[in-house]
Amino acid sequence: MTKQEAVRRGFPNPSTLAKVRDNDVQNTPTVRTLLRIDRALGWQPGSAAVILLGGFPLTVTARTSKGVRAREMAAVPVTGQEVVNRLLDHLGDEIACTRKDLTALGDRLDRLCTVHSRLVDEFRVDTKLLREFDDG
Repeated sequence: MTKQEAVRRGFPNPSTLAKVRDNDVQNTPTVRTLLRIDRALGWQPGSAAVILLGGFPLTVTARTSKGVRAREMAAVPVTGQEVVNRLLDHLGDEIACTRKDLTALGDRLDRLCTVHSRLVDEFRVDTKLLREFDDG
């Protein structure tokens, strides 16, 4: 899509898009901005927000077969509650994955601590014990 086509479709200003993409520069983009991105790209409302969380957009124009086309034409647009549910479900999945990663890191840290303790016991010389057994 050209810049002119993006402007014609109501896409946000390129500087706004850069701020959305580099979200460490700005807090979460406004709902209005995200909905403008959805509309300009032909996505179902809420898709841009889902992408920010690592998900995938749902297009309102995708066609895979004649049967799907007929069902889509009769489909009801996504409601605000459905958008909220998608966002909350995706965020919940991300939290669960992060907890799993943290558990795995905790287990790895425990194993490393055990190896460290064993190596300390093995390689650190107890000079008092050596003096007791020293024949000299």
